[in-house]
Amino acid sequence: MRDIIVMVFVTLTFLMRVGEAQHNAYCEGNHCFAVFQDPVDFATAQKHCESNNGQLMTVRSLESQYIISILIGNTGDYWIGLRLPSGQCPDSASDLRGYRWITGDNSTDFQNWGLIDNVCSSKCVSVSKIELNWTEQSCDREINGYLCEYNFPSGCKRIDIKSEESVLYETPFGFEGEDLLVLPMGSTATLKPFDSKYICLSEQWMQGPWICDVLNGGCEDECLSINQQPVCICPPGKILHDNKLTCVVVVQNDPCLNFGCAHVCYQQNDSSVACMCHHGYALAEDGKKCNDIDDCFDDRQCPGQNYECVKNIGGFKCRCQNGFKMMNDVCIDEDECYMDGPCEHLCENTLGSYNCSCFEGYIATRKDPNKCQLHCPFEECLAECDPNDPHQCNCPEGYLSDVRNEIRICIDINECDNGYCEHNCNNTYGGHMCSCYEGFDLVDGWKCVQRKSSEGSGFTTPSDFMTPSVKYPTQRPSTVTAGGLIGIIVCIVIVVLVMVFLLQHILKRRSKLEVPSAPKTQGDEGHDLEQVRTEKYPKPSVDRNFKQDT
Repeated sequence: MRDIIVMVFVTLTFLMRVGEAQHNAYCEGNHCFAVFQDPVDFATAQKHCESNNGQLMTVRSLESQYIISILIGNTGDYWIGLRLPSGQCPDSASDLRGYRWITGDNSTDFQNWGLIDNVCSSKCVSVSKIELNWTEQSCDREINGYLCEYNFPSGCKRIDIKSEESVLYETPFGFEGEDLLVLPMGSTATLKPFDSKYICLSEQWMQGPWICDVLNGGCEDECLSINQQPVCICPPGKILHDNKLTCVVVVQNDPCLNFGCAHVCYQQNDSSVACMCHHGYALAEDGKKCNDIDDCFDDRQCPGQNYECVKNIGGFKCRCQNGFKMMNDVCIDEDECYMDGPCEHLCENTLGSYNCSCFEGYIATRKDPNKCQLHCPFEECLAECDPNDPHQCNCPEGYLSDVRNEIRICIDINECDNGYCEHNCNNTYGGHMCSCYEGFDLVDGWKCVQRKSSEGSGFTTPSDFMTPSVKYPTQRPSTVTAGGLIGIIVCIVIVVLVMVFLLQHILKRRSKLEVPSAPKTQGDEGHDLEQVRTEKYPKPSVDRNFKQDT
């Protein structure tokens, strides 16, 4: 019976509070709803709700919407348990638009969407302060808080009290008051003016002290199990109040004051005193000291698979390994893809973990493998444009947007033309790689610093110093393209023609500088002319009929 009670109370969250976040709650039927004003993202909010065996609130009816209005009024934005699974697009034809509740289903009798978009990315839903509309948000965004939902199988009715008495109730979810109508199992009630305390168990109120494993048995100080009965123990110098829970009045001649117990000193039935140790410790041979017990010496301390034993001071606890969660006292695989939505694009659940991948045209970022960014493995790629606005286009980092034949494309930027590297630069698709001359080291991805002592000379770049300085180190091929080859041939032909033209021009000028001459013969009889012929000059017209003097 004792083990059953302990198991029930551990299951009912005794009693994990989420930090110092302010919160309020409302209980109705077998459900309690709590609001936490704690700025966190969607995944963290769900984990906080689960820490108390709850979940983010599902708003399936108008009644649930009314409860939200009681909890948050008109202030802030709060996460609810509705999200779009990774890798899916919104479906405007369904009430939940393709979204699913944190429970895995999509059944609902109510929806209250505000402004919506059709972007295919992981989105989560919050309740907005404006008319309590459902608002799509990035799941990584930290908003004002979140709403948790807790289900409990049974509870207790209010305690019947007299007119001069009062009772203060406190639920396991942090909601307390004097006029609560529904008290979930695990709630406590403090009856005034007696300061007696009760706890709700199996639809009945049990007066304290109860078993020490649950809320310290209701004791103000120490709770020990003596003869299989829970007993509250006070520290030296104090005695137990009549309510058997609290400690009052300083005792002058308390035999425990100087007895020297390491943990707890108590009086036995024969008025003698003895020492006891906290759970997880063993009393030493001297009857006063307490030695820690290593309860995690064997993995078999925790039953079943996928558990791990965690040693505490004075004891141990069993918990599920990372990637697993507790359900019905068994550690089962947790579907991180559905519960947390860690991947920006595609998510594949694996045993105890998950794998992220990206849509076509994207690659994982270097800083966060769960995030994706545009990627182009070529010099030119088509731009990614919004189907609803073709003028709204994006290019990968390291590319410029351009329009060619009315088509928006992305063209690689040659960073090497802009002096991105101090020594050598090798342009790559979407980025570049800097390297240094021999004897220098690359610093900050672009700067070259001479070593204090270096061997050799020259400008050979060791591959060890070639460090990429941007995100896409896919290198260009070193081969000459067909267009480049044609350009080289055309240049050679032009150079040859220019040389031929210059040579012909030089020869022509030299010919013009040559002047023709005719030899002369002196005689008594007269003169005779000799004809001179060349290929460059026309034949002169000469009259061959000469007169002789007699």
